[in-house]
Amino acid sequence: MSKNAELKKIVDEVGENLIWRPLFDFENNSLASGVGRNIDGIDPEFTSLDFKGKSVCDLGCNLGHFSFHAIRNGAARVVGYDEEPRVVAGASRLAGLYGIDNVEFKVCDFASEEPDEIFDMGMLIDILGKQNISGGHLVSILKGLEKRSGSEMLLTFRSFYLVERHLNMSEADFLKMYPGAKIEGGFFNLLDFVKELFSENWVPAYLSKAQPVTKQHKHTAFFVRRNACNSRS
Repeated sequence: MSKNAELKKIVDEVGENLIWRPLFDFENNSLASGVGRNIDGIDPEFTSLDFKGKSVCDLGCNLGHFSFHAIRNGAARVVGYDEEPRVVAGASRLAGLYGIDNVEFKVCDFASEEPDEIFDMGMLIDILGKQNISGGHLVSILKGLEKRSGSEMLLTFRSFYLVERHLNMSEADFLKMYPGAKIEGGFFNLLDFVKELFSENWVPAYLSKAQPVTKQHKHTAFFVRRNACNSRS
């Protein structure tokens, strides 16, 4: 079986409805369009991100788009975690087709399970969204990232949500779920929430340029653990 045929088989077995980002074969033909919407990924201007020689965990890795990105940019080892077994199996097979040895994929509910190891850098790319926020999982997901990150964390997420329109709940109910969250003009400021949650132990080293709250722009945030930050100075 050709590599392109194997890729097509992976898509068929995983299901296009579970594939988050566009997937192409080795001749750049589209195999899956990806179900994610308005995905910006890591900011193009964020050129200082350094994966070289680091161990990295990719939480909510899907088919490993950013796991492979980290490896191709010098990461020593990457482990991708996802809840869906079909996705994890597909990502593992993709690694073989791409000839990438120092990456592995595991089935894991990282928001509730304790970490099996700590990594130099933790990544949470486009996982924080309406479903997880309105379902009350925001803090547990962020804490799952923090527990697995030794010195650096990379996140992308939309910065603002209209509580009633986007999250389909009243402001009062939202504040019961997330006491201390900031709501101004009906908008929940997720970026401020993340910064506050991590403020004791982490320092923001990079934040995307400010965008109007009306735009559905994904924000890149990069944090460095305070003791690691102090050791560099």
